[in-house]
Amino acid sequence: MVRYYGERIGILDVIRDTFRLLRKNFILLFCIALIGAVISLAGSTYAFLFGEEISGFTIFLLGAADVFITVWINAALIFSSASLHYGNQFSLAEMKKVTRSKYWSAFIATMKLALIILVPILLIYYLAIVIPAVGVLVLLPAFCFLFYLSFRYLFVVHSVILEEHAIGAFKNSSRLVDGRFWKIVGGTLLFSAIFISISLIDTFYIADTLISQPAWVIYLHDVVISFYNVALLVIESAFTTLLYLRLRELEAGPVRSASNSSTDGSDSGYGGYHEPKI
Repeated sequence: MVRYYGERIGILDVIRDTFRLLRKNFILLFCIALIGAVISLAGSTYAFLFGEEISGFTIFLLGAADVFITVWINAALIFSSASLHYGNQFSLAEMKKVTRSKYWSAFIATMKLALIILVPILLIYYLAIVIPAVGVLVLLPAFCFLFYLSFRYLFVVHSVILEEHAIGAFKNSSRLVDGRFWKIVGGTLLFSAIFISISLIDTFYIADTLISQPAWVIYLHDVVISFYNVALLVIESAFTTLLYLRLRELEAGPVRSASNSSTDGSDSGYGGYHEPKI
């Protein structure tokens, strides 16, 4: 069992333990998240097999299904990563049980977070259309504000899944980020740098070269990107989960963390968090 003590976050320690966790359990976590690739490939598979695009209504249904499935996958990955990190014996049945019991709380929290992010974006878009000059003026401040919110509420779903009660998830995330905002931003960007680079290369270079390629090449590219996105989701979920656990232990302090932590699923004594019982 890995424990963190002291005042510093120790981003490099979290990154190291993330890769240690993935080295031992990547295939398991990848299989949990693989269902997401089925939805993302549905449209391109249909176009490849039948030579025509799916209808707009079908795209809407697939998008809605993708939202529901993504929430489940995120919840399952967060619980599984935390459980495996603490050295508990993994149980698929227990993972499904916990994910099912926490699903709607996680879904509601995700929708609230989406609204918090989307409302300012829609407002800026409206201002840019109605009053272009005002829209341009507020663009940079709004971007900075959204950037701030995205990190301030980075651990909302983690709090829902890993805490005893889902109530107060937004406050929990804000409290953990307070005073550590730039360290969390820097650590997250450091960890994600290589994956962001790969995505940018695909977007601005590889994708443009596929326009004149045969259909099977384009479809193969879609398959590879879908599997890459699944792997990326697994990696990011593992990192943010371990970072969340690190911040919770910092908040608890070394004495309380050592004396109150447990592996039997009981309340650990600091904010209701308990190690997952597997």
